[in-house]
Amino acid sequence: MACSITAARGIDCRDSIGGLKAIYFCSDYCSDILAQATVTASSYTIETAGFANWDIASGGAVTVFKYDLVTDLSSFTSAVSADKATGSVMFNQTLDVVLHKVVAADLYQLGLISKNRAQIFVQDSNDNVFLVGIEDGCYLTGGDSIATGAARSDMNGLTLSFTAMEKDPLYILPASAGAGTAKFPFDGLSDEADLTITTA
Repeated sequence: MACSITAARGIDCRDSIGGLKAIYFCSDYCSDILAQATVTASSYTIETAGFANWDIASGGAVTVFKYDLVTDLSSFTSAVSADKATGSVMFNQTLDVVLHKVVAADLYQLGLISKNRAQIFVQDSNDNVFLVGIEDGCYLTGGDSIATGAARSDMNGLTLSFTAMEKDPLYILPASAGAGTAKFPFDGLSDEADLTITTA
């Protein structure tokens, strides 16, 4: 059977931590990522993204926009939604992002993000990078959006909730060589040279 289990799992080392470091928005929705990428099927690892051939590539490169995150505030989950009666299994991906401080430029970007369904790369605190919404894209579906707070100690900033529904659990990028490496944390990809990372 195509769904036969092929590997076992033991108890691993206690060396991982929770939380997110950053997210990277693709400039727009790409309709053909899986058609262009080289993926290790047994681990959902994207070895080569095929950036130069994405339908959003400009000048042979894809641009992503990095949003740094404050630790202990943002989170990502991929929850199983299965129905025995229909024989369907889906993975509901939820990304909750907190950005401190309301900045004028963010308001414009929030308007664009709210209308977009771009894919989002999510970097966790262990430098794992996942691609959220790989086939159907991510949608801004909730959050406080803009919050000024009431008390002076309340948070002033943006709270954004993104959701995606995919048929596969989650796609991951190869491990990075570490911070300081060119194109970190995408340096494990064989074609990271075709990626432009825009930072603040």
